[in-house]
This record gives sequence, C-alpha cells and structure tokens, in this order.
Amino acid sequence: MYTLEDNDFKYIINESYFYKTEPYYTIVEDENRGIKTIPSSSEVLDAYIVPICLEKAKLAGIPTCEWVISYQYVSLPAIVYGLNYFSTPSDRFVVAEKEEAGKVIKHVTNHGKYPFCYQKIGDASKVASCSSILGKTINCCEKISSMAERIFEVFRIPLVEIVTVKEEEGYRLSSLAPIRYSQLSKEETALLKNILNTRVNSLEQARHLCQ
Repeated sequence: MYTLEDNDFKYIINESYFYKTEPYYTIVEDENRGIKTIPSSSEVLDAYIVPICLEKAKLAGIPTCEWVISYQYVSLPAIVYGLNYFSTPSDRFVVAEKEEAGKVIKHVTNHGKYPFCYQKIGDASKVASCSSILGKTINCCEKISSMAERIFEVFRIPLVEIVTVKEEEGYRLSSLAPIRYSQLSKEETALLKNILNTRVNSLEQARHLCQ
C-alpha cells in the first residue's frame, strides 16, 4: 500500500480496496481522525458493487450498460457478475450459450443461494478493459481516456480497472474492478512510479514497486 499527500488530501494507492482489507481499514481510520482521504470508504463500496457503480456513474452522465439482477434467468449474450459477499468485479463472465451460462450462474450464485447481475450485450459487442492511474490512461483511445478522467472525478479510485463494452453508439461502462500491480504494462508502471516518485511519502516504496 502506498500513500501520498497532495492539496490537503491523503491518497491511498493499492491494488484493492475491498471491505475488511488493510487499505479499507486505513481509509476508515483516517476518516475517523478527520483526514481527507482519497478514496473515501463510501466511494470504495460504491465502486465495487456493480449495480451501485453503474447507477452512480449514470447519474454523473457516464454512459453505462443496462443491468438486471436475477437468480436464474439471463438474456444472452451477456456479461455476468456475482453479487455474493465474496464476489469481485474482477470475476466477470462473457457468456453466449445457454449451457455455458448455466454453469456460470451456478458458480456465481453458489447453486442458487445468491443473486447475480447480468448485462445484455449485442452479438457484435466487444468487452475491453484498461488501467486507470489517478484518472490517467496509457495507449487508450480519446473516448476511453475521457471516460477514465470522469470516472476518477466521480469515484476517486486511484488505481482501478475500467471494464467497457464497445457498441455501435460508443463505449459503455460495465464495471470498475481491482487491478494488480503485475497487470500493469511497463508504461503504466512507469506512470505510477513517476507519480509516486514526485509526491509519495517514501521514495524507497516507489523504487520497490518497479523492481
């Protein structure tokens, strides 16, 4: 976990901000001390629950995929996300066949114990993802870069994977997910290193990250 302070705010940079993790408790502890923290605990919870994430993004004017909560039915093709306590937006499943969908639904619902979220997509739709580092992206088209900047303004997650669906009318947000440092490209790692080397509290941490 890396921290930096800028303009009276404390930034917490980590691979994941899930509930009950060290970064999450660090954020809550700082908030209890009156420290202005980015992201906030509420922003983290909003970002990682797919339906809430999409509704918040939609209210902010960000194009989003339409979503449905179900226990069994799914309209194909679709992107399926689990909604149980242990689920993560990183585990997404693009399904097009009924048999395949049945196996995925059984998995994400733990044999029907929990609901799931699905997003109907077109036959020609393309699902893609990009890394956002404080709202900045590397080697992404202008539309995705603009979306990343807007997403950071709304959710303020320093390090996050943006999952999108490309359709005829443009890109739509599908989810926001944690991203591991090992998933970052050399260029993205260099960008993060530059930010940390410029403003991080510990330069030694920045050098360790990029070894």
